[in-house]
Amino acid sequence: MGEDNKGSISLINEDYGDSFRKDLLEQYKLFVNTSLDVTSKRLESNKFHLTLNSIVFGFSTYVAILNQYYVIILLSIIGILISAVWFKNVLAYRELNRAKFVVIHELEVYLPARLFKYEEDCYLDRYHELTSLEKYYPIIFIILYLALVIITILNICGIL
Repeated sequence: MGEDNKGSISLINEDYGDSFRKDLLEQYKLFVNTSLDVTSKRLESNKFHLTLNSIVFGFSTYVAILNQYYVIILLSIIGILISAVWFKNVLAYRELNRAKFVVIHELEVYLPARLFKYEEDCYLDRYHELTSLEKYYPIIFIILYLALVIITILNICGIL
């Protein structure tokens, strides 16, 4: 991989010295760890947004019992905003992980085995199923909040 491959890592440094392979392996380990950190942060973000949405939606349904219509609408708007941020976070983390694995795959060319590439080739469909499912959770909450707003408006108008 040299200068002709745009978008590829240029690893050829003739002046680097004898520790090139050893240092490359250390950089590879470090970079793999950063990808694990991103995955961990992604899971924490999902837990945070799920918990926050559960609290807001639960409180919204409690307030609905008390017929506090404007509070329900306000909480639903807050919930929709939280869910929209969650959705954007899911997409951002997915793109960051994709970029990290492109780099990992390019680094693996210089290592004895391309294990991450092999794993991706074996389990690509299942991986995409998981990331596809992940983005639907905030969408489900948005739909629930919109349903709550519609029901509340119908109650205000005396239709329900």
